[in-house]
Order: sequence, then C-alpha cells, then structure tokens
Amino acid sequence: MTGRELAWRVLAHELRASSEEEKGSGEKSPSYVLSPLGARMNRVLMSGEIAVPEPLGAGPNAGFMRAPLTDPTGTVTVTAGAFQPHAQAELQRISSPTSVLVVGKATLFRGTEGSPVASIRAETVRPIADTECRTLTAEAATQSLERLELVLRLRGAHAPTDDDLRGAGVPPAWIRGARASLLRYSSIDPTLYYASLRAVLIAVQGSSRTAALMEPRAGLAASNAGVVRVVHPRAAAATLAPSAGLQALEGRLLEILDDLADESPDGYADMDDLSERAARHGLDGERMEELLNYLSENGTIEEPLVGKFRRADGPPRD
Repeated sequence: MTGRELAWRVLAHELRASSEEEKGSGEKSPSYVLSPLGARMNRVLMSGEIAVPEPLGAGPNAGFMRAPLTDPTGTVTVTAGAFQPHAQAELQRISSPTSVLVVGKATLFRGTEGSPVASIRAETVRPIADTECRTLTAEAATQSLERLELVLRLRGAHAPTDDDLRGAGVPPAWIRGARASLLRYSSIDPTLYYASLRAVLIAVQGSSRTAALMEPRAGLAASNAGVVRVVHPRAAAATLAPSAGLQALEGRLLEILDDLADESPDGYADMDDLSERAARHGLDGERMEELLNYLSENGTIEEPLVGKFRRADGPPRD
C-alpha cells in the first residue's frame, strides 16, 4: 500500500449495485464502498453526461450542489459542497447537459428504510469532448468486464489461488477486492452486467478500436458464462490506444518524471516537484492527477513510496 488511493474506473450500473462498505477504524482511515465485481472503491473515476446541477441547503450549506451523471448503464448522483470548492465551482458553471469526467469519493447513504444508495462526492468535474467521453466509458467497460470475469472465476469449482492470479499479472488490488466481494455478496447475476456492457458497446460503437475490443469479448461471455479469462488491465489499456493529444500529454509528464528521477539522489520524482514542474509546462493539477491515475493503472509508473514516482520498468536504485 502506498497510502494514495487510485480512482477505480467504474460504470453507473456497478456503482448503483454496490451495497457493502468497509469503514475505517481511525479518524483518518479510509473507508471503501465494495462493489459486486470486486471494486474496493475509496475514489472513483466516471464519465458521462451530467444534467444541470441544482443548489441545495441554506446558511452554511448554501451552495451545496447536486446533479445526476448518466452513462449508458444508468445514472448516479454527483455532489459537491464547501469542502470540495473546486468541484463545487465547476458544477455551478454547468448551464446545460454536458459530457464530463468526474473523479471523487465513493459514498454509500442509507435512508430511513435502510436501502443503500451509492453516490460520488466530487473532487474534480471537467467538461470533455464527446469522443473522449466515449473512450473513457469504453475503458471503464473493459475493466468492468475483466473484474467480472475474475469474480466468476473465483466462484467456480476450480478457482485459482492468489499466487496463480499474481503470476498471470492480475493486480493485487483486484484480487483483494474480488475476494472481499465473494465474502460480502452471496451471488451475482452476470447476465445483468453483460447487458450493461452491451449497452456500452452500442453507445460507443462509433469507435472501431472499441468495437474490435469489446464485441467478441462480451459476446463470448454472454454466450458461455463458464468461459472466463483474466487479462491484466495493461493489455486493455494498450488496446484502447489514447488519442494523439493524450499521448502528447503523457509523454510530456513522463519526460518531466524521468528528469526529476534522474536528478534525485533516491531515483524518485517527488510529488511536489512533479506538480511544480508540470505546471510550468502547462499541465494543471487536475490533468496531472488524471494522467498519474491513468499511468499507474496501466502499469507505466509506480509509487512505491507515498508521493514518490518512477517508471515501473525502470532499473532498481540502491
């Protein structure tokens, strides 16, 4: 554990189906919302169309904003208040339905009847182009499919061991989340999730690379739920190649990271130095955070120490 919670890429259906949570014991201990597909979520990243937000509250709560965020699989609620001033300001600027990227805390609220309702307390809300929204949604669907297949495999008669999964390149966080899901959810109906994935395919099929990735995989899974495969998310990320603009930003950030690591006596790029130098090259804090999440998720970089980054395939330092 590095102490820095990465944002899980999830779809609305999976977040809405989440009814279990893990509460932290200490004042600053993180809490997690656990999904049926094994996403152990402190923070999430979602994309979709957000409606015009509405203000709620009065007095000290004045300005608290709430808006529904919809992707091809459903709708979840996004909120932001005084403790999330940047996200709050971004929501206040939205005057018509807009495609957005949202990063924030996953929360689970239980009403008077005890029914849990999942939502997102936003940290970042950024308007994006429709093409980027479709790409991000496809990436979330890819990871959802991989995690669904992992859970199904662990529920099978010949479940692999953790060592087997790690040897196959499955991230430890995915294994830990899938094991927790097996304990907290007695069963899942995979056909519901395959239907959600087909809905994503229909919504994003204008992208040839997305159709090439998703259609045969989802079709295979839907026709034979017993056939399951586990693929490292790095492979999925490589298949869904980023746009030229995103590649340029990634390249710029990686150059900065490499320069700082080379200059540092311990071989790591410090988060504060990285933020400062990235800002000088036109990468603001929000975009840098998104890129760090993406590069960490696809295995390009690692953070073995809190706030210290390096290339994942770089040579070890003494």
